[in-house]
Amino acid sequence: MFIENKKTQPKNLIFVYTTCADRREAQYIGLSAVESKLAISADSWPINSIYPWKGVIQQVDQYMLMLNTHKYLSDKLVEFINEIHSYSTPMIVEVETTGVNFAYKFWMDSILANKDRYLSKKEAKKQKIEDEEGVYHYGKLK
Repeated sequence: MFIENKKTQPKNLIFVYTTCADRREAQYIGLSAVESKLAISADSWPINSIYPWKGVIQQVDQYMLMLNTHKYLSDKLVEFINEIHSYSTPMIVEVETTGVNFAYKFWMDSILANKDRYLSKKEAKKQKIEDEEGVYHYGKLK
């Protein structure tokens, strides 16, 4: 089976979205969430937002941040984002999924279950930790 249905797994993959003031903030929140093992990954991209603030229509450039995590971690992740976000009223949205491919789910479960600290690329290189192909992961999982 390529997709695991959410009804069969209590640890559902969810996406948590938030808008950030700039790329630097999106990277900071994303990296902090992954390092804290509240998220398995963080993706960000530039957006243009239009919304009213204090009675005035705003049109601003921002960054959208999407964090992948387990449902059971979502409350902690939302609280974490609220604590470090620069906005007084950040938009934080949780989106549940209906399924995820088995390989990704297995990887996510094993990473988030492991409580060990992550290594930096420098530490991994020093300890000669390499992936199966003998090179560090640069955008590929196979």
